[in-house]
This record gives sequence, C-alpha cells and structure tokens, in this order.
Amino acid sequence: MWNTIGHDGVVGLLRRSLDEGRLAHAYMITGPRHLGKMALAVDLAMAVNCTGQERPCGECTQCDRISRGLHTDVKVVEVDIDKGVTIKIDQVREMQREISLAPFEGASRVVIFDESERLSEDAANALLKTLEEPPDQVLMLLLASDTGAVAPTLSSRCQLLELKRVSGATIVDALIRNNGVEAPLADQIARIARGRPGWAFRAASDPEILENLSSKLEELEQIVAGDIEERFAHAAAIASAFGKDRVAGRGDLDMWLDWWRDLMLVKAGTPEFMTHVSRLEIMRAAAAKMTTAQIARAIAAIGETASLMERNVNSRLALEQLFLSLPRSR
Repeated sequence: MWNTIGHDGVVGLLRRSLDEGRLAHAYMITGPRHLGKMALAVDLAMAVNCTGQERPCGECTQCDRISRGLHTDVKVVEVDIDKGVTIKIDQVREMQREISLAPFEGASRVVIFDESERLSEDAANALLKTLEEPPDQVLMLLLASDTGAVAPTLSSRCQLLELKRVSGATIVDALIRNNGVEAPLADQIARIARGRPGWAFRAASDPEILENLSSKLEELEQIVAGDIEERFAHAAAIASAFGKDRVAGRGDLDMWLDWWRDLMLVKAGTPEFMTHVSRLEIMRAAAAKMTTAQIARAIAAIGETASLMERNVNSRLALEQLFLSLPRSR
C-alpha cells in the first residue's frame, strides 16, 4: 500500500520496475517543498524491503519499522543545523562506511538525502564516487526542491522522478478520507496548499500552521496599507531570509504573489477561485481602493522581482524597489 498521494504516474512506474526487478540504483526525486518527496522515498524504502505479497504491504515488520523510522538499514542524511546549512563530507563518509556492509535486518540498504541541493562541494564529490560504483543491495534516493542548485554530475547519475503539483480535489479527498477533516476546512487547506499534499497534511494536524499563516497575512495587509518605513523593514526581512534559505525566502514572496492574485480575482468578481478565502472581506475593501491596472502591475512586479532574485541580484535592493512600486490599500 503506497501512502504517496496524487503521484500515480510515478508510483506506477516504480511499481512496474519493482515487479520486473529493474529498479535503478539511484533516483533523484524533485519538486517543490511539501509535495510528497519524502513520503515517496519512504514508500520505496518499504517496497524494497517488504516481506508481504503486495509491496509495500504496510503491515509486515519491515514496513512497520521503516514507517516509524526505526529500521537500521534505512538512513536519512540531512543538514545538521548545529553544524551549518550544508550536508558535510563527514556525513557522506559515514554513510559510505555503513553501506559497505551487508544489510543488517532487511533486503536492501536505503539512503535518503533530504535536500540534496545542500550537499557541500566536497560532500557532492564524495557522493559522486558512490553513485558511479554503487554497492550491491543499496538504493540511493536524492530529494531536491531546487534542482538548479544540484551538481549536474550527481543528477546525471540518477534516474529522475519529477513530482508535479497535485489537484485540489485529490488533496480534499485525502484530507477527508485519511485525516477526518470537515469538508469546508479541507477545501480551505487544499486551496492554500497549492498542490502540495505534504503541506496540507501538516496544516490539518497542526492548527498553529494556519494560525501563523493568518498572522503573516495580517502583517502583509498592514504593510500594503502602511508607510515606506514599514515596507523597507519588511524588504530587509525577506532579503535576510532569502540569503539564508533561498526556498524559504521565495516562499515569502510567493505569499505576496498569492495575495495580489486573490485581490485581482476579487476585483474581477470571481472570488470563488481565491486561495485565501478567509480574507475575502478584507480583499473586497482593498480592491475597492485600487484599479485593475494597479493590481496587474503589482502582480507583474512581484513576478519580475522573484526572477531577479533567482539570478542573484542584490535581493534587498530588488525588494525595496518592489515595495516602493506597490500601490497602497489605504
């Protein structure tokens, strides 16, 4: 039983490869954060070790131990936040020592590199040797949200599994069926998730996620109505976040883009397509004070700024120029 939600094509490919005994020795699983990359990796780790008839069965000892993170042959390599923002070479070397040994309790060792774009140059070079000459009974899974930051030498030695955003209807159905979420809340979460089932499941199980998002939206609305000092302070905050974590920093800018797109939908009289439906009345008040052309220019400016930041321009300067150009809702 595969627990991965909404990626039926990829799951079907892996199931056929598993049944025919032609799994690749290494896969790179790509897609935005919270799209289900880790869920798919865990499913595949269970599948190659499962002792049930239909792999993964989800019920045998192997599947149970892997799903609970207890299996000695399944290792997740990730950034050690106490040691910096990259995966270090000593982490790769430790992994290499482990996979040189035969599996301890299962049929295969599985190594999952979470956020493989964070591999340091030395760590990536060390891992390359393992990908070129993989040991028997070892499956390597590299997860990446920012594929442009992954060394081409690594990605070229893996079979690519590209995950796409999942339909809102699929996410709503899964939230109702698997998490017992009421339909109105499931619809609200699915809209905000924007095709990311992992985010949706987290939001359904942790009310603070939606509460924090609501607080961020309130801050955004205050900045849209506020003076230039508030805008410059916010620009500095986003630039700082982007400098530390490009994906997280881009997420802040995406929230701005979602808000202005919602504003355009309200202005156009189609609020049923909004992302943040809980902000409808606030949006109506703001839309009444702006023209369609102003909103369209704001959306274009945010998109252009995001593109500039991806090209490594001065992020703070780009954001300050953006916030200077945005109309005020007051």
